Amino acid sequence: MSTTLSPPQLSVALPSVRRGRELVLLADLEAHETGSTVVDVEHLLLAAVVLAHGMPHFRPVLDRFGVTPSAVRARITVPVTARHACPAEHDRITCTVAVERLLARATVLASPIDRVRPVHLLLAVLDGDSGAALRARSALPVEHRRFRRALRRAARRAGHTSR
Repeated sequence: MSTTLSPPQLSVALPSVRRGRELVLLADLEAHETGSTVVDVEHLLLAAVVLAHGMPHFRPVLDRFGVTPSAVRARITVPVTARHACPAEHDRITCTVAVERLLARATVLASPIDRVRPVHLLLAVLDGDSGAALRARSALPVEHRRFRRALRRAARRAGHTSR
C-alpha cells in the first residue's frame, strides 16, 4: 500500500498590495485554470512571468532568455486534478507553505518603501534553495545565474531594488 503525501496547505487571507496582491490573484486564477484548488509556487512563478512580460524594463530581459508565459506554462509540473470553477469573490486563497515563504522572501527583496513586484518574486525563486523553489526554477528554460544577474541589473535600473 503506497501513501501519497501532499504538501501542507494554508487558507490565508489575500495579502496586501505590499505583499503582492496582484501576483497572488493571478496565481490563483492560473491554479484554477490548470484544475488545482491550491496555489503552488509554479502558479506564482507563472503569474510573475506574465506580469513582468508586460513591464518595459523587464520584457527585454525575459525575451532575451526565452522566458515567456507560454514557455513557462509548458514546463510547469504541478499535478492537474479535475477542473474547478474560479470563485467570483476573492478574499481568501488556499496555498502551500512554500508560497507563503516565497512571498516573504520577495518582500525582503523589495525595498522597504516598495511593494512586491514580479521581479522580486522571480529573484526569490532564483535565490531559493527549497525543494519547491528548485522545482519552480526547473520551469524556467534558462541558465539561472546569468538570468538572475540580468534581472537584478534591470531591477536596479528600474529603481525596484538596491541589492
